[in-house]
Amino acid sequence: MMTDSSILTAFVGSLEAAASVLLTVCYGTLAGYLGLVNDKSAVNLSKLAVKLFMPCLLFVNVGSGVSTETILKYTPIIIWSFGYNIISMTLGTIATKIFKLPPWITPAITFNNSTSLPLLLLQSFAASGALTSISGGDLSDAIRRAESYFLINAAVSNTLTFSLGPTLLHVRTDTDDEEPIIEREHSDLVYIEPSESDNDAQESGENVPLIAKRPKPRSSWAHSILYFLHQFWNAPFLGACLGVFVGLVPPLHHHFFDKDGVFFAWLTVSLRNVGNLFASTQVIVVGVKLHSTYLKMREGQDSGSIPISSTVFVLFARFIVIPAISIPIIYALAAKTHLLSDDPILWFCLMMMPVGPTALRLTALADVSKADEHEKMVVAKFLAISYFVTPLIALAAVASLKASETAQAQVG
Repeated sequence: MMTDSSILTAFVGSLEAAASVLLTVCYGTLAGYLGLVNDKSAVNLSKLAVKLFMPCLLFVNVGSGVSTETILKYTPIIIWSFGYNIISMTLGTIATKIFKLPPWITPAITFNNSTSLPLLLLQSFAASGALTSISGGDLSDAIRRAESYFLINAAVSNTLTFSLGPTLLHVRTDTDDEEPIIEREHSDLVYIEPSESDNDAQESGENVPLIAKRPKPRSSWAHSILYFLHQFWNAPFLGACLGVFVGLVPPLHHHFFDKDGVFFAWLTVSLRNVGNLFASTQVIVVGVKLHSTYLKMREGQDSGSIPISSTVFVLFARFIVIPAISIPIIYALAAKTHLLSDDPILWFCLMMMPVGPTALRLTALADVSKADEHEKMVVAKFLAISYFVTPLIALAAVASLKASETAQAQVG
């Protein structure tokens, strides 16, 4: 059980981890200010991170943690990823209708930063030792397992975002005979907004959401299911699948992930080194994006005022209400049932998966929804505030750690 001293240590460690993430965002903002990275290069950085760094990270982390004995451990993560997104979406939809809030409030509550922020927090937790009490004696191995859990959740969360996000923002086209086609990049964090000129939009390529028009096909369950499954066809998901395949074949698992394996010292280590670049790169791009937003606000446009009540409501939901829902649910499943494996790190990750600031992809969804410039700037300001209050995540981290320790004591 956690004593007052251990609670303080965990809180300080969590606060340090959150501060580390915020500082990394600030470094990206500084890079944008100094002209080291601009919007176009940030597009390329984000594409590189999503299409190369993240698949490598998924392959190594998922593959090394998967075996015929542990494969079922990932099933609750997939189920919970769908479950908490549905809970968050329901909460956002009800609140938006009852309090007559702007449409962007629903996706702001539903979609949190599910990839780079958790991974960077884990790196800070590893340095501070805040998770030692639930690591099972090997903190580095526990951190690797936690990274795998968060990455699998991110794959599901991203898919739901691309499938449901435009609907939550009430996407409409100009005529009833046409529907929008949303081209997107499977990045968890950053979408660079389209430039004013057609040339800039063409240079950005597939990294910006575009609205194209085509004849509206006949709606059918088959079409909807195929569209939903198509969202999984992306580099990160394929990297995870390859990792699962290699992990489940004993000879391949040995040669790729055991230290005396043929491929470990040169191939696996190189893939891990590349994969470890993902989290910091994506958070740096977040900072560049926020700097770009600041520059747009300095232009003579009417950038709009931030709706205080809506902003406070979303932040309260994301950092207080949602953790108050997720932590008791996972605690009850861990302590009172046998539905989850006996891994306190898994419990901690499940509790933390729904928590955190709104993902910056909300700016892309605002573009897709044909929001006016005034509303887009309001969304941008809200996102900037969301990331500056990221240290609030320390409260949920401490509560999750305490709940995981308590469940561990009861199970043990």
